[in-house]
Amino acid sequence: MQCRTLIVDDEPLARMRMRSMLEPYASEFEVVGEAGSGEEAVQKIREESPDVVFLDIQMPDMNAFDVLQKINEDEMPLIVFTTAYENFALRAFEENTVDYLLKPIEEERLANTVEKLRKRLVSLDSESQIPLDFSWDKFRSMIDPSGFFLQRVQVKIGDRILLVNVDEIIRFHSEEKYTTVYTPTNQYVIDTPLVDLEKKLDPRQFVRIHRAHLVAIDSIAEIRKSDASRLCVILNDKEKTQLLVSRNFVKKVRNL
Repeated sequence: MQCRTLIVDDEPLARMRMRSMLEPYASEFEVVGEAGSGEEAVQKIREESPDVVFLDIQMPDMNAFDVLQKINEDEMPLIVFTTAYENFALRAFEENTVDYLLKPIEEERLANTVEKLRKRLVSLDSESQIPLDFSWDKFRSMIDPSGFFLQRVQVKIGDRILLVNVDEIIRFHSEEKYTTVYTPTNQYVIDTPLVDLEKKLDPRQFVRIHRAHLVAIDSIAEIRKSDASRLCVILNDKEKTQLLVSRNFVKKVRNL
C-alpha cells in the first residue's frame, strides 16, 4: 500500500527537487499533490487526505505552525518539516515523533526520514493518522516559532560587518534600491529589499504599513487619522515619527 504524500513549499524548484528525491521510494510514497502556500496546503490536506506532508516552515502567507493550527487533529497527517533554519528546538525533533529536513536536503538524511515514516505508518491507529505516542501539548511546548525568523540584521560598514539585533529595530524604510534600518540610537543602510525582509521577520513583531515602511509593532504608540483623513501611525521614538498607512494595509493595521 502506497503512502499518500503532499509536498508543500513556496519555491517551485524546491517542490520539484523534493518530488525528484522521493522517486526512489515511489513504491511506498505516492505524491498526490503539491501546494505553494499555507492556505493552499490547508486546502490540499482537506481535499487529498494525505498520510504524510513534507511541509516548508517559512512561507509568505503563513508559517507551518499556522497551517497545523487550521487542521483538525482527526485529519492530521504525519508532518516532516523542511527548513533552511537550524536551532535547538529543531534538533530535538530527531528523537521525537515529528521529523525535519534541513535544506539543502541530503539523500542520506531523507533516507533516515523515510525509515522513521515507515515505523510511524505501521504504528498509526486504525481510526486516526496521528501516531499513538504523539502529544500536541508536548509538541507546542517544544516549539518556539520565533526561532525560525530573522534574529539579527547584518550591516556592512567598510570592511566591518555589524550585527543589529532585530529586537532593537524600530522600523525599516525602503527607498529605491536601499533600505534604511532605524534603531533608537542609529540608522544603517542595507541593500536587502523590504519584501525580502518582511518574509524573514516575525509577523507578530513587524507589520507592513506601506510599500516603503515596515514597522515594529511595539514601537507604535498611536494610530490616528491625518489631516487628509488618511490613517497614520505615530511611533514612540524620540522624534515621534508619523508614517502614513497605505490603503492596502489599513485593515492589517486596524487589526493590531
